[in-house]
Amino acid sequence: MRILVADDEPNLLSSIGAFLKAESIDAVLVPDGAKAKERLSDESFDVVVLDIRMPLLDGMSVLRWIKDEGLVLPVIMMSAHGDVRDAVEAMRLGAFDYLVKPFDPDELVLRLRRAARDRRLTADREAASRPSGERVRMVGTSPALLEAQRLIARAAPTPSTILITGESGTGKEVVARLVHGASGRPGAFVAVNLGAVPDNLLESELFGYEKGAFTGAIDRKLGLFELADGGTLFLDEIGEMPAAMQVKILRVIQERKMTRLGGTKGVPIDARIVAATNRDLETMVADGTFREDLYYRINVVRIRLPPLRERPGDAVALANYFVDSLAPMMGRKGMRLAPDAQALIASYPFPGNVRELSNAVERALILADGDELHASDFQLGSLARAVVAPAASLSSPFVAPDGTPYVLEQVERLAILAALERNHGKRESSAAELGITRRTLLNKLNQYGYRE
Repeated sequence: MRILVADDEPNLLSSIGAFLKAESIDAVLVPDGAKAKERLSDESFDVVVLDIRMPLLDGMSVLRWIKDEGLVLPVIMMSAHGDVRDAVEAMRLGAFDYLVKPFDPDELVLRLRRAARDRRLTADREAASRPSGERVRMVGTSPALLEAQRLIARAAPTPSTILITGESGTGKEVVARLVHGASGRPGAFVAVNLGAVPDNLLESELFGYEKGAFTGAIDRKLGLFELADGGTLFLDEIGEMPAAMQVKILRVIQERKMTRLGGTKGVPIDARIVAATNRDLETMVADGTFREDLYYRINVVRIRLPPLRERPGDAVALANYFVDSLAPMMGRKGMRLAPDAQALIASYPFPGNVRELSNAVERALILADGDELHASDFQLGSLARAVVAPAASLSSPFVAPDGTPYVLEQVERLAILAALERNHGKRESSAAELGITRRTLLNKLNQYGYRE
């Protein structure tokens, strides 16, 4: 927790600083409101403590400035006078709490922790309306997965930017959430799929906007960077980001400041950046479609997530996990995988990876009779029929019925066609099931020469 304390009494300020240090609270101490305003313009804090009466700029003026600037942080006011009117006015202006001098230092710490907790809960509520991604757990014992878990444990407590790579559906958001959970950062986890936001809305979504910035901007809106202040901002599908936005994201990462659309002043932010992509960013850098300087900024720590086909044995463990977690919610408690279903799952390559497996288990729970899930309950489409019929006789997930091996491109193509078949040709639904953007799906269909 990082605190800014402004008070013009040197002895009191020194005492507060010493007590907070003993409580392992990082406190920045300033002697007046003008200095407080300077620090707030350049740095990020979790809570601000202001004396009401100070030279140069009083606490009330700083409080008004904080609210006018749209800084999202709680403010605790202090006064030696105990004037009820001061307290009422401070609360009316949006102060979180009010302390009358002299006060017990333990009381100050209690209120600081309460204010920081309130800020975190507020940010979580703001972020809760957004898609939460997959379940926050990694299941499996394959060497590739254990290496990813080792990197998460090492990188999470640091402030370094992390790049997560892997095919669609491998669980990149799960890793990002695990990083945030192990980071100790008090702020919220905020996620955005950059490929799903229209280009013309992306800037306002990330940076927010000021009242009157454009037609329809009837009030100030906070962007995702501000909602993630003190926490983690997960930039999914960063390879889909337009070139113009790459420049702006790079500037924010470098300067730790952002400007709302229609604004003129920089807003300091302290959001830990975790980016993810299923694209080959090195190739994109070479092609000039992704900025080299941004690539090196986000690629400080790299975590590669292996596809399920590189994790022998993990698919069945994952399927059992999904059965155990989904069945009670669907009124099918006690369901289990039959041997033929386990054989099917162990042999099928799952081009859609963990997301495809989760969806397959959910569908099977809906369709199954009795208390066991059989191979026939898993509607894996044309790819399953081509690769795993009959399931019990499988020797390799990449061998076609004529005995020739499938290459990855063929597996991908069959998975896309199977998803289109299950979703009756609907592009949006098929892309969502496969864990890719609609734009990526259309590009793939064009690549494979698919025509309806």
